Amino acid sequence: MVVLFVLAACSSNEPPAAVPRPKVDFTIAGKKTTAKPFIYCDIKVEDCRRDNAAMLKLPVPPGTAVTVTVPKEVADTPWSVVIQYKTATGEQKAPVTVGTFAPGKETTFDALPPDAGAQLQTVEVKQAGGIMIQGETGPEPVTRAAWSLQVTA
Repeated sequence: MVVLFVLAACSSNEPPAAVPRPKVDFTIAGKKTTAKPFIYCDIKVEDCRRDNAAMLKLPVPPGTAVTVTVPKEVADTPWSVVIQYKTATGEQKAPVTVGTFAPGKETTFDALPPDAGAQLQTVEVKQAGGIMIQGETGPEPVTRAAWSLQVTA
């Protein structure tokens, strides 16, 4: 009788419970806002979901750092911070990776444009997946998840 119960439980047609997606904190001038991932994939980056509504839209004064804080499940994997910004003269710069972290090393990073008077446009956190592709300088991890702060005027 017990065997039949176990088999019946294993053959259930109900989908498995969804695993909660990690959230990342963006702190601007002491005010913390939490973001859900706008892209989230399985570890092999085969099954991905996109949610553009999860992108934060917040004002960030010129010259102000955005502190990014990731949870343990992100910090235990390779992760990076990518920014895009305008110079003080208004020149739009291409996205640039400003921080890359090995698993278990860091949970926070202060994102700031490299030029005095520059204005952040975006700050994104990217979590590496379990696969690599060949990049210009060698193997590169494929992004599994991304969280985004879009700067408003």
